[in-house]
Amino acid sequence: RHDRALSNLFLPGYWPHAAHYVGSETDRSRLGLVIDEDRSARWAGDRRVLEALKDGVLFRPLESTLEVDAVAVIRPRLADHEIGEGISRVVAHEGKLYNFDFDFFRSDRLVCTEVIYRAYDGLGSMRIPLTERSGRPTLSAEDLLDLAVAGEGFDPVAVFGGPTCPDEIVEGEAARQAIRQENRVPPPLF
Repeated sequence: RHDRALSNLFLPGYWPHAAHYVGSETDRSRLGLVIDEDRSARWAGDRRVLEALKDGVLFRPLESTLEVDAVAVIRPRLADHEIGEGISRVVAHEGKLYNFDFDFFRSDRLVCTEVIYRAYDGLGSMRIPLTERSGRPTLSAEDLLDLAVAGEGFDPVAVFGGPTCPDEIVEGEAARQAIRQENRVPPPLF
């Protein structure tokens, strides 16, 4: 969450954005992921996150993704081989444009939460429900966090910088409680 981002005014809840940590080159090898040479060159060094921003769905440095005012980390409740499969599925979308229409029924462009949706929905027992907003099925970052709080498909790992923990990292059950409380906090309007 960037406290002063204009998108906070138009997206539901306190948490307006999602990004997918895909790991390092070592993680990729450990999971047995094989990708084409071009993507392999782009997914290298400090680029460990697949994130959809206005310039597209790109591998980005973890440090730039974490240059925020608040962050919540959740982890899919899947075995390592399933997480590897999810990462393999979603990196195929790297390089696509941003989906300014928020249309989850097209995959030629993606929004930030759709990166998570395309990785894990339907994988093993994972089901990520879409919620109708403004006449179309969507997925907000708050929806993903609600699933984690409920223990449905994801687990809360850590939270930093939210209203309940502005200057500290909380983990595990404390992270679950922080997310639960922050999802009920109206977002500040600058």
